[in-house]
Formats: sequence, C-alpha cells, structure tokens
Amino acid sequence: MLKKIANRIFKNFHYKLLAVVFSFLLWFLAVRQESIVLTVRLPAKVIAPQTVSVAEFQPEKLTIQIEGTKKSIEFIKEEGKILIQLPPRYTKINGLTTIPVSTSMLTLKPQLPDVSIKSVETKTIKLKIEKIVEKPVPVKVTIIGKNRKNFKVASITPNFITVYAPQSRTSKVKCVKTEPINTDYIKTNATIYVKIESPYRTFPQSVKVKLIRR
Repeated sequence: MLKKIANRIFKNFHYKLLAVVFSFLLWFLAVRQESIVLTVRLPAKVIAPQTVSVAEFQPEKLTIQIEGTKKSIEFIKEEGKILIQLPPRYTKINGLTTIPVSTSMLTLKPQLPDVSIKSVETKTIKLKIEKIVEKPVPVKVTIIGKNRKNFKVASITPNFITVYAPQSRTSKVKCVKTEPINTDYIKTNATIYVKIESPYRTFPQSVKVKLIRR
C-alpha cells in the first residue's frame, strides 16, 4: 500500500518539481511587478523658452504622487527630478508671478515606462521671470601651454558675438572668452575654430582664431 502511494507521489517527480518552481517564479515576478502609489518630494527645474529666463522659483522641490513598480519608484526617489514646462502665456511676464501647477506641465526624469505621475500636491509655484536681452560683446582668446608666449593672435573672426543674457545681468557681461588653446601642440602658424565659453547662449557658438609665431 505504502509502495503504491510512494510510486504515485514520485511518478514524474521532476515534472512536478518543475511545476512548483515555475509557479513560485511566477508569484515572485508578480509581486515584484505589482504597482504601488507613493507620495514623493523631488527637486524641480523650470523649462522656459529662449526668450525668457527663470531667475529663481519657490519651492525648489515639488510633492507629487507617482505610480509604478516598487523597484522603479525606489530609483525615482533617489535619482528623480521634475521638469516644469512654463506655459506660453507666462512668457510675456517680466518680474514676480505665481502660477498654478498641473500634471500636464510636469515631466518626470528619468522617464521610466512603468512610472507615471498620478497627481501633484504642490498647487502653485512662485517665479521671478526675466526677459532675455541681446548684447554684442568682444571675444577674448585664451592661450595656454609652455610656449604660449611664442604665439600671438593675428585675428578673430568674428571678433564680436551676441550674448543672450537675463536683463538684470547684461551689465556684468563685458566680454566672452574662448575655450583654452593649448600651444604645446602647435608648431607653426595655425588657424583654429574654437568654442565660446559662456554661461549664456551665444551666437555664433564658435570663432575662427588665427595664431602666428612671434
């Protein structure tokens, strides 16, 4: 009798064991992929068009509700940030203003396929908006290297460029500098295209510099 029972239990035992293991894996994956909703507070950044600059905004962190898998939400809690798209109707304001916040204005970064914003608990933000002003400024070439004194700048084309800076800061922008030119790798006269170094947008973004040996 016991032998018959044992034979029934152990008949095709490896298939039964695989079925148990497979069922456990399915349960484990289902638990891991189960969606949860959590309230988080993340750093924010306001994205504005090139015609205006957001000098400051408060609060710098927004409280939102997000839905997703536990693993992805844990990652967002540690590494995530919120991009706030400034609506077009506010781009004509110059000064302090308060705007309402809605989920349609928000983008979660990094964007994960299994995480979404359910609601936003921070209802408004205060911003200081400034117009972007064009200002022509001269270009200064930065030369480095052990033999930099053996070279001089023959020409810069163009020698003036346009800087697009917030209105309150244009008076402090006197000139722009190029990226450093290392003369250790230059043996004779040279013409080099060099990028402009500036915290603000410029046009053009690079200039042509002609160097000659002294």
